[in-house]
Amino acid sequence: MSSHWDEYWQQGHLTSFGDSFKGNYSGVLSTLWNTEFAKLKPNFKVLDVATGNGALPLLINQFFRDQQIGGHVDGVDLAQIATDLSTQQLNDEVTVSLISNINGNELPFEKGQYDLVMSQFGIEYSDLSRSIPEALRVLKTGGRFCVVTHHSRSMIINRNRDILALINDSAVDNVFSIITALVKRMGNMSNGDDLKRIKIDPEAERLRGELNTEINTLAKLNEAALKDCELLNYVATLFQQGLFWSVDKKLTYIEFASGQIASLKERLGELVNAALSEQKVADILASLSDAALECIDTICDDEGKILAWKITLIKLSESSC
Repeated sequence: MSSHWDEYWQQGHLTSFGDSFKGNYSGVLSTLWNTEFAKLKPNFKVLDVATGNGALPLLINQFFRDQQIGGHVDGVDLAQIATDLSTQQLNDEVTVSLISNINGNELPFEKGQYDLVMSQFGIEYSDLSRSIPEALRVLKTGGRFCVVTHHSRSMIINRNRDILALINDSAVDNVFSIITALVKRMGNMSNGDDLKRIKIDPEAERLRGELNTEINTLAKLNEAALKDCELLNYVATLFQQGLFWSVDKKLTYIEFASGQIASLKERLGELVNAALSEQKVADILASLSDAALECIDTICDDEGKILAWKITLIKLSESSC
């Protein structure tokens, strides 16, 4: 896995899609998972595949607070998990382990030990032809495989698809080229006299005009996506908070900002590619012979907008995995 996911989780995100859907663990999705958790019996054992920063294990821990029902939850992810469990207010009855650098295609667990294998916006990044059979392998007979996955027509994917299209536009690269040239033209600045100097510099004025043109081009393409991608914040930080930084520090910041946009391209590209279409879901289900389909639902928000797929399977027998 590329290091951009390690960096992303280190920033403290709970989901793979940043701020695209604020209500991830409240509302309809919280209700969905609480319904699944309520089916668990005492001394349950649960596995969360592609756990990210452990949001689902923490959610199940809190669900059983004051219920006198104990169990254990393992959360695994291929990336480096950033959550420090020692800082969480955990229910002592439900123990939680978060394990980094675990590939969902090759789970390091013995067969038939989990009552529930779950995932939310994670397992679809794996090779599903391998990760789903692996999930079924480690389930007990009669155990449940329940996942919430990205839907190719969801509000989440549509929003992030728009952001991806915008940051792939050549105008974004032009913005970074122009601000680099402008910073070098401005030179080191430390006071009002330097501001006056640069305001009457013809080349600096030309570069500022080009910068405004490129930003206006991006705004016309998709103003909402421009705000979402953080490019405007990077430019504003450079020329407001960083106005009197040294040239070297400004150039370092430009390199950082450019790297953040490049990392965003990678993450969103993987996000959009991971989303499941109706045909992809049908193909996955048709390939399974060792599990029974309990349900497949399209999850919508309160306004009827598509959020995700919910797929639930029941393991039929031990010998089939």
